[in-house]
Order: sequence, then C-alpha cells, then structure tokens
Amino acid sequence: MRPRAAVFAFHDVVPAAGLAEVPATHRPYVLDPRDLHAYLLAAAESPRRAIVAGRVPGELGGGFFSLTFDDGTRSDYEHVFPALVERELRATFFVVPTRIDTPGHVTWAQLREMLAAGMEIGSHSMTHPFLDTLDEAGLRREYGDSKRLLEDRLGAAVRAASLPRGWGPPALAPILQDLGYRVFCTSRLGWWHPGDPPLSVPRVGVRRGMPVEEFAAIVDAERGALWRLRTVEAAKNAAKACLGRRGWNRLRTPLLELFYRNGDAR
Repeated sequence: MRPRAAVFAFHDVVPAAGLAEVPATHRPYVLDPRDLHAYLLAAAESPRRAIVAGRVPGELGGGFFSLTFDDGTRSDYEHVFPALVERELRATFFVVPTRIDTPGHVTWAQLREMLAAGMEIGSHSMTHPFLDTLDEAGLRREYGDSKRLLEDRLGAAVRAASLPRGWGPPALAPILQDLGYRVFCTSRLGWWHPGDPPLSVPRVGVRRGMPVEEFAAIVDAERGALWRLRTVEAAKNAAKACLGRRGWNRLRTPLLELFYRNGDAR
C-alpha cells in the first residue's frame, strides 16, 4: 500500500456552558473539551509521530500524522495548548493576524509561548475572506501581509498557511510559492502521500460528533478509515456544485438552525 498520512483540521473548543452562544453555522466545528482530550489521547497512543504541518512535505514515509488548528481562537491557548503539552504532541496553529489580541482570540504573548514550546504558527490569511472573490493583488495582500506581520511580531519564519472558509481560487499555489510558503493546507478531504504537491495538502476535518474510534483509525491510516467522511463529502460537493457558494449557504444555515434547535443540544 502506498505510504499515506492524515493532516487533521480542528477549529474551536467550547465547554457545554458556552455552547448556546455559538452560531448554528459554526456549531459543527466546535468540540467539547472532553472530546478534544479523547482525540488527543488516541493520537498520543498511536505508534505514528505527530509533526507540524511545515514538516509534512519532507516526510518520505507515512509513519506520521499532523494536527492543525484554524482561526486562532482563545481556546487554542486555554484548552488545546495545555492538552498538547501534557501529551507531548506538537501541532500547527493557523491564525488571522488582524484578530490577534481581540476578544475571543489568542494574544501575541500566548502565541510566543506556544511557539517556544515547539508549536508551529502559520497564516490563516490576513482578514479571513472568501479567497475566491479576490484578484491576485488581494491574495498577495492576504498571505504576504499576514506572513510579514507574523514573522515580525513572533521572530520566527512562517512557512505554512491554510485556507479560510473552504472556497479556494485555482491560481493560488504560484502566489504562495512566490511569497515563500512551503506548505498550504486546504479543506479538501483526503490522505497526504509523499511526493504530493505541498501547496495543496488535503486535510481531515474533525467535526462535532466524530467517533473517537474513527479518529484513531484515521490517525493510523487504516484502510477504509475515510469511507464515511468521503461519502458525506461527495454529497456536499455535489450540492455546492449545483447551488454555488451563496445558494449552499442559504440552504445550510436554516438546516443547521433547525437541527440544533430540535436535535443535537450538546
């Protein structure tokens, strides 16, 4: 079997007491702290190594996995960082510089502490826009300005970036390469294989309700571990292709509001 590995994408962590304040459209991406700890325990128990995203292209084998966290929310420091340190795991945090030091997000001091502990800090764009609406100049501002600001304030090279909002333009890779990025993590579901394009890394999104057994199987790159997620992804992509971004959002928002009102209250 061809060597392969999973690069995971996490988002926010919110205790049950604060869940009611989370918008329905963001709720699928929010984990309970207990679930986060269960996932990280499974990761720590794997025989595979946890590496930061910036090291993924240099791996010639598949004996690793990578944990990435998008958005730079306050929970990255309050919940995720101490849990990673406790289990001796490393991860990559993709942050939006214009949100740093604002309510609900990490601070520059916290990012420096995380960086000093072996975590990687990458760019999640400058302002978290829909990238497919931007021209080349706009894309260069989003990833060039964010890279320069992060490097200036943190004193460390920024070589990794990730896609906000899930809709990426086709001509982004040459721009990222020109700006000095080595890795770009997408929202496309799939395995990473040695030799794959480093500026189009697929990820496995960790969503609310993912069974820990499924997460552990993906960490270990077991055969068929992505089957359920690929089935769901195929259905979503078909709907997006038919409806477009605006149509998809018009459909998704009321459905999620109905689901969380009548269904999952966790």
